[in-house]
Amino acid sequence: MYAIPTLQAFKPLLDTVAGGADFVNSLTIAASTSAASGTLPGATGNSAQANPQQPMIYNQVQIANQTSAWAYVNIGPPSLTTATVAGAYPVAPGAVVVLTVSGLATTASVILAAGATAGSVTFTRGVGL
Repeated sequence: MYAIPTLQAFKPLLDTVAGGADFVNSLTIAASTSAASGTLPGATGNSAQANPQQPMIYNQVQIANQTSAWAYVNIGPPSLTTATVAGAYPVAPGAVVVLTVSGLATTASVILAAGATAGSVTFTRGVGL
């Protein structure tokens, strides 16, 4: 029989492997109408850094679109396809969403809708909604 998962507030990833209990940094991308990308901090290839006993637990990424335009994002392995307006996940202006991603996700890419001005989109590893 399967346990029923419980909903919990989003909790950023803690780095306990390095001997401390510090939050892993977020990735903030200066977004514009040209695609930009970066490496997600805390990426280990399977997220074993978060909990060696349950290496797939931290496969959620919170995305905060701090712009006044639609942002389109892709999250995946280093060979990630660059985000495009036509082929990426849309995040509304000012919205914060949580996506469940593969444990192999190490890279994020973002582009803003045509006519937008530049702004920041922040990606944070963690777990919860």
